[in-house]
Amino acid sequence: MKSAGNAINGPRSKESGITLVETLIAMLILLFGLLAMAHVLSFGTIASKTLGRDSTKSTAYAHDKMEELLTLEFGDTTTDVTVNAPFPATGVGLTAGGSVPPSTPADGYVDYLDINGARTTSSEGAYTRQWQIINDATGLKRIIVVVTSTKSFRYGVSPSAVLVTFKTS
Repeated sequence: MKSAGNAINGPRSKESGITLVETLIAMLILLFGLLAMAHVLSFGTIASKTLGRDSTKSTAYAHDKMEELLTLEFGDTTTDVTVNAPFPATGVGLTAGGSVPPSTPADGYVDYLDINGARTTSSEGAYTRQWQIINDATGLKRIIVVVTSTKSFRYGVSPSAVLVTFKTS
């Protein structure tokens, strides 16, 4: 006698479940999807770490340059702060001038740093520090320092830091 099927599950059919081939194809599709997500996640982590590191260093280097400029006398027009201390008297000091990005760096108002923050030549620089001195009023100078990373972040805008302060006589 033929069985009429299970009373609980209903009549049996010839097609129940999925085949081994269908299971393997589904697993392959899932694998490719997970690999793509892992790649996106790793890229995002690396890009975020790089941007964060370079932004932090840019801020620290901008602060260092601002400190150098603020230690100069208000009327100083000869100190060269583009080189390491002790600063020679062959520069521009706090003379009004200079430029900030996106303008081309002005001589005497730019220096370059390697990845460790040591001054170097422009071709080896990982960071560019530009500054501008503006005489706002008698006895008041505005100092703007901009540091831009030139080395590592190739996706999007390079990290940079901008500091602005005033110096009085």
